[in-house]
Amino acid sequence: MGSTSHSNGRLNRALGELSLDVPLALFVVVSSSLVAVLDVVPIAQALVGLPVLLFLPGYALLLALFPAGSAGATAEGPSFGRFEWQPDLGLGERFALAFGMSVALLPVVGLALLWTGVGLDAAPVIAALSAVVVVGLAVGEVRRRRLPEAERFHVPIRRWWADVVRSFDRPSRVGSLLNVALAAAVLLAVASLSYALVAPGTGESYSSLSLLTQDAGGEFVAADYPEALTVGEQTALFVSVENVEGEATSYTLVAELQRVERANGETTVVERQALGSRTETVADGETWRTRHGFAPTLTGEDLRLTYYLYEGDAPSEPSTDTAYRSAYVWVTVTEEPTDGADAGDDAA
Repeated sequence: MGSTSHSNGRLNRALGELSLDVPLALFVVVSSSLVAVLDVVPIAQALVGLPVLLFLPGYALLLALFPAGSAGATAEGPSFGRFEWQPDLGLGERFALAFGMSVALLPVVGLALLWTGVGLDAAPVIAALSAVVVVGLAVGEVRRRRLPEAERFHVPIRRWWADVVRSFDRPSRVGSLLNVALAAAVLLAVASLSYALVAPGTGESYSSLSLLTQDAGGEFVAADYPEALTVGEQTALFVSVENVEGEATSYTLVAELQRVERANGETTVVERQALGSRTETVADGETWRTRHGFAPTLTGEDLRLTYYLYEGDAPSEPSTDTAYRSAYVWVTVTEEPTDGADAGDDAA
């Protein structure tokens, strides 16, 4: 029994003398870098990466600025009238400010990465924040070791460990069960927050439909659409479909030239010319761009050149009410027949 008490005493003294904040922070930094490079499951990335994003950068900078602890510190700093520089910081203040400083650093690091052209992917963001953490910890540890032992800031592991052991050593079983339930609730809250941050949001999935033309330099632009056409004249537009649905999606694109009437705020199609259709499967995050050529046979002013986009198959009579997306331009077609011109669809 005496041997066990002696061993526990040595363990408590060792834990009390250790300052594990630097090695523990470095372990988290290395782990977050590994999961970012290896592209592991999102939950693991969040659990390891959240401290690097929301806590460790601020903690490292605070350690570099305030290496002294608040208990029993007698260090003096310069005085500025009524305001006096206090080179120490308490544990609660340090942890609270660490979150705030980390959040404040995120846009600064993001702007720096954008300015250098690196981008905001997970790997460069984690690498930049890890560099901030490592530099801050190094400076803070050097400054902390220059202080007397009694004035150094350290995480009170021994006291925390003793409090935990004491809470479970109570004779009341109800108290022990409450402690277990509290620990489980904290772990569940952290896991839920991590999943919420990395899980894909259902409201962010969409598909976009755009009509484009090519300028003199070969660039695709959403401008300079054809306005005056003649019967049988071959004309072409480029149609762009972007898939951000979170999965590969099969699309059907339908083109029509329509004569419409407007009355009482409603638009009714009274005559239409089918200009062809095409089905394509687009991977998530990819853009499908196709050239659609056609030759109009309807004549008149303010004809509507309409493109309908459907997920899956299209109905026999498409409309803006049934289409997933639609886009159109207004054109005028005059009666100037051209020999040998056939209407059709040469989408490629």
